[in-house]
Amino acid sequence: MTESKLRDILQKAISSQNLSREEAEFFLTEVMLGKVSEVLLASFLTALKQKGETEEELTGFVSAMRKNAEKPSRSYSYEFIDTCGTGGDGKGSFNISTLSAFTLASLGVKVAKHGNRSVSSLSGSSDILTQIGYKFDRPKTEMEEEFDKTGFIFLFAPHWHPSMKYAGPVRKELGFRTFFNLIGPLSNPLSPAYQVVGVYDKALLKVLSQVLSLLGTKRCIICHSRDGLDEFSIFQPTDYVYFDGKTSRELVFEPKTLSLGREPNPKEVFAGSQEESSRLFYDVLSGKDGSGADMVALNAGAALFVVGKADSIESGFSLAKSALLEKKVLKFVRETLNLSSAVPGLDK
Repeated sequence: MTESKLRDILQKAISSQNLSREEAEFFLTEVMLGKVSEVLLASFLTALKQKGETEEELTGFVSAMRKNAEKPSRSYSYEFIDTCGTGGDGKGSFNISTLSAFTLASLGVKVAKHGNRSVSSLSGSSDILTQIGYKFDRPKTEMEEEFDKTGFIFLFAPHWHPSMKYAGPVRKELGFRTFFNLIGPLSNPLSPAYQVVGVYDKALLKVLSQVLSLLGTKRCIICHSRDGLDEFSIFQPTDYVYFDGKTSRELVFEPKTLSLGREPNPKEVFAGSQEESSRLFYDVLSGKDGSGADMVALNAGAALFVVGKADSIESGFSLAKSALLEKKVLKFVRETLNLSSAVPGLDK
């Protein structure tokens, strides 16, 4: 019966018919139970790629991901935000979303950062966190206890979604983007109430905003800059969709409203090697002023706006920038998270 249903769903996708939310959830659940052959899965991913995924389908896939993820050992009395993006913009920026998450946490915003290894940057969230001594392979209960105390947790996707191992070989062999690239940032197993999601394509803004609204997200921003970043950009305007809990609005952020007082410098944001990417990350974390700090502050500022800690992205930017320059973020990373190896060679 299951095999027949899977093939019926596959045939719908091949025929360019849209799946229901329930069909999408069923199919991916079977994948994560190891019940879908690699040939069938490859055919399904290819058919959906050619057809284009709908909001209902993506919502079903995310529901399956969340339900089949490792479960937290407790419920949380507080709300939190995630700053995980899709990656895949191919621009080579340093890890802005992780530093934004640290900035938020230093300002008292609870952050459950979902992430993985690098997709397109030279240093993904897990890569830079490993460098500074954050251990995400600890027992999950220990990490959750730390979340209660510090307000920050990093959820390394392979550890929290072990059933994704069945899809891994097919994704690698296919070599092109599939819906997995879209649903990863939406599949945080702790189901955050707030999210800021950068995407690699402007066409995804409304779709992913709608998916998060269907999943019960309180407020979110989905963004893509006109210079191609899956972040808010200080170099070019950023198109974004803001969902306020009731309605979604398509908006444009103009970086000139920040009154930076200097021409943004790409060399302080984009790197040509992993070593350079790490250096740029450390420069910002250590409190150095410049375009790197502006990028982090802007993206943290958008998150502060989403959680209601700032009445605009611009005012959020100012709060976040002050936290960086005053080394409040560095102090949080070193003392609250006890990552003494952060920014090697820098005196406390």
